[in-house]
Amino acid sequence: MSALPSSAARRGSGLLEVLIAMCVLALAAVGAVMGMVAATRDVKDGQVLQGRRMLLEARVQRLWLASKMDLANQAIPRPALFPPEVALATAPWVLDPSAPQAGDIGTGAYFRVRPTGQVEPALDVPAGTPCTAATPDTVLPRDVYCREVLVTQGLPKDLPPAAQAMVPAGALPFTFWTRAYRKGDSLDRAIVHSEVFVL
Repeated sequence: MSALPSSAARRGSGLLEVLIAMCVLALAAVGAVMGMVAATRDVKDGQVLQGRRMLLEARVQRLWLASKMDLANQAIPRPALFPPEVALATAPWVLDPSAPQAGDIGTGAYFRVRPTGQVEPALDVPAGTPCTAATPDTVLPRDVYCREVLVTQGLPKDLPPAAQAMVPAGALPFTFWTRAYRKGDSLDRAIVHSEVFVL
């Protein structure tokens, strides 16, 4: 004949069930909090990404009003390495040489992108300041984005032979590249845009 479990054993098993339930509830709460943190970060990153894209698009929009011949004369042969794969802050990329104007994000090389996505020129950064990790934060603060430009001859990539017939004879295509990043960013965090012009 089996003995009935003692009241102490019954209390111990009830306590174990409560502890297990509390652990499951705690894990669910941690998962919910992590989900909210990730969602908040994605919203913030999305606004900043939109601001960074504005830096590139604003620069290209100014080119539509500029002399294309002057731009074509600056074009260099396309480097062996695909331009977006060239290391940040290295030739043939150069910091945007256009003179910065207050309130105009289509000019200048240094900008602040606020968490709200608002973009403004960083007029306190001296012209020609390298956008590298070696530059002190007192000269180039970590919240400043840099814009580089590059003008290459021809299209961004060679066309397949069948598609080359689409380029008119005597046409002079060139590609204007822009990219934006912060010092210390890895290459894959840079935003790159290319625009093809044909003379």
